Amino acid sequence: MKVFRGVASIDDSLRGGVLTVGNFDGVHLGHQRILRTAHALAKVSSAAVIAMTFEPHPINLLKPDRVVPRLTPWEEKLHQLERAGADAVVRLDTDWPLLSLAADDFVREILIKRIHPSYIVEGPNFGFGRGRKGNVDTLQAMSQRGGFQVRVVEPYRTHIGDEQVIVSSTLTRNYLATGQVDHAAACLGRAYRLVGTVIHGAGDGRTLGYPTINLDVGEQLVPGEGVYAGFAEVAGLRRAAAISIGRRPTLGGNALVVEAFVLDDAGDWYAECAVLELMHRLRDQVKFGDREALTEQITRDVERVRAITSQEAST
Repeated sequence: MKVFRGVASIDDSLRGGVLTVGNFDGVHLGHQRILRTAHALAKVSSAAVIAMTFEPHPINLLKPDRVVPRLTPWEEKLHQLERAGADAVVRLDTDWPLLSLAADDFVREILIKRIHPSYIVEGPNFGFGRGRKGNVDTLQAMSQRGGFQVRVVEPYRTHIGDEQVIVSSTLTRNYLATGQVDHAAACLGRAYRLVGTVIHGAGDGRTLGYPTINLDVGEQLVPGEGVYAGFAEVAGLRRAAAISIGRRPTLGGNALVVEAFVLDDAGDWYAECAVLELMHRLRDQVKFGDREALTEQITRDVERVRAITSQEAST
């Protein structure tokens, strides 16, 4: 997959491609439906599927007091866009000149002049340009003169519990904030992945007999506090993991910590990039009476993780 930083770097290989524009945070099932549609249209003429996205999220500049926590850091977003069928990604750096462009100018100067797409594929609620005044009707009105066609893709609906929902990045964030990682996975089409760097922790896990890796995940959204079953990917290995997100109440902690006990491995992975996949929420964080009680609970947690992940691996 080709990655272009800014419109000036775009080469002629993208001209005539099938384009979709959006934030694509999470690359959830709705985004994946758009990319599947783009792929089907591109296949007819052997054109490229192009995803144009913005970094950082525009709302972070427009409303800095309402910074949106990321579902997918940049490298993870690229990985998921490629999995979803993108042949190329164009990254637009979000700045005031870009956000000040009127919708018509954005289409003419960015989309047509630089890419000249054969199709533009979007969801019905797509908004763009200064004040988000542009929409799919704007694209339709400009399509004939611009030499492209517009394909509008219906939102992805699914049942979660007894409720039918429309999948969105906002809904996914809401599920994760309350620790409902299974519901978030139903929106994403995969387990939620925390991506970060292994850092030094307090070292208490080792004294308890369960050494953990601690992760710095930057601006990525951290799910609600609790203990989770999942997997850890680090140094080319993928292992079952008991994942704890919390403030370590029994051990006198205060700051929020993301840590994982990696089953059947105890490598020294400081400064390595690691990924934690959260499959299932086991329990709340609890303040135990002493370290022995905490250790006994961790032992039970690890056995549950082993059972859950073994079943996952066999399906």
